[in-house]
Amino acid sequence: MHIQLPWGDDTLDLNVPDTWDLVWPDSAAENIHPGTGMDESLLVEHALDRPMGMPPLETMDLKKKKILIIVDDNTRPTPVHRFFDRILDRLERAGADFDRITLMPGLGIHTAMTRTEMEEKVGKASLARIAWKNHDAFDEKANHFFGTTSRGTPVELNQAVFESDLIIAIGLVEPHLWAGFGGGFKNILPGVASANCIGVHHALISRPPYLVNRVGMAPEDNSFRLDLEEACTLIAAPVFCVNVCLDRSANIVAAFSGDGVKVHRKGVAFNHGLSGRRLSSAVDGIIVNSFPMDFNFKQSMKGVANSLPALKPGGVVMGFLKADKGLDDIVLPQRSLPRWLLKQILKILGPSRTLWFLETMRPGIDVEEKFLLYYSMHLIRQYELLFHVPTLDDHEVKQLGMFKQFYHPQALVDRAARMMKKESRVAVFPEAGATFPILGP
Repeated sequence: MHIQLPWGDDTLDLNVPDTWDLVWPDSAAENIHPGTGMDESLLVEHALDRPMGMPPLETMDLKKKKILIIVDDNTRPTPVHRFFDRILDRLERAGADFDRITLMPGLGIHTAMTRTEMEEKVGKASLARIAWKNHDAFDEKANHFFGTTSRGTPVELNQAVFESDLIIAIGLVEPHLWAGFGGGFKNILPGVASANCIGVHHALISRPPYLVNRVGMAPEDNSFRLDLEEACTLIAAPVFCVNVCLDRSANIVAAFSGDGVKVHRKGVAFNHGLSGRRLSSAVDGIIVNSFPMDFNFKQSMKGVANSLPALKPGGVVMGFLKADKGLDDIVLPQRSLPRWLLKQILKILGPSRTLWFLETMRPGIDVEEKFLLYYSMHLIRQYELLFHVPTLDDHEVKQLGMFKQFYHPQALVDRAARMMKKESRVAVFPEAGATFPILGP
């Protein structure tokens, strides 16, 4: 049986066994958002005209007010450049002094952005109108302490958050490994939080350890999401959110603005129909393509994370990760255990002691890498991981120590076929970077 997966401007062509029960999960959409089908500029204008729970930007009195605009960074495909000028125009109508506006990418602990990258993100003409700077999560003097959440997170955010009279957060509602869905206040925490704050907050994914994958989880049930929303209640300045949803071609198909929680919940409801893929029950194997999250290995892995709820324990992951920039900012360990040995150790330790084992083996590790490794260890223990990542070399794969690498895509499928039963049920996720499975009738 022949199948094709999107691969940049090309496709990956694969032959899978005819004996497999191949499933292409259907869209979960039961209705279409009223805005779908509109020109995307009209969608954004419509959202800005009718914000939820807050007045429109242009009706605010912004004379002599300090304004902080936070956009997601270049690891996210949000096409801010296609509507950022409309937000600036509304601020101008509200009397905003452009010398008192600061633009900041919500980096968390990601690599700082260059001017060229910021121009690509928000548009060259728009960037020329305002000042911008990168957030530094590791500079203690650059961050302000706002208080502590009920779950124990010390809320340390960029000083500009404390000094601002209005904050505008622009982002994307999409499936997310830990937050359930991106968007809402996530540009603030972890976007402009200190490394210490991010570390404590991220530790919530280990409580309880069996909930390490929270893709598609309802916000009301997700301690990770509720904690970051509680943190933002400690900010004195109003936060005006602008969130969009994208189709597979990165076209805006929905937009929402206003109160961060209301905007996020509306985006989540829409995203269930847009990105949810119905599957009657868990399967024996999954074919996962990273599209459209092809930026680097870290982002491409999101396709695997998004799709895992569809897989039975012990199942086979056939991952095709484009990862254009390779490992990018991931720092490899100096040495690592053989994958087979690590798998056995993790099985013996069980999920509750995985974080302890990681902290013992890699003390002082970067906070984001720590929890990505923590997540990876859960994958190694539970599943068989077969990957095609053409931008990684043998040394990088060996040091990562988490998957079997195949430099030819067909060889990966052939190996999986030898590992699985002839009548295995296999689900295909061709756009796994932007979709997630919903199990049940």
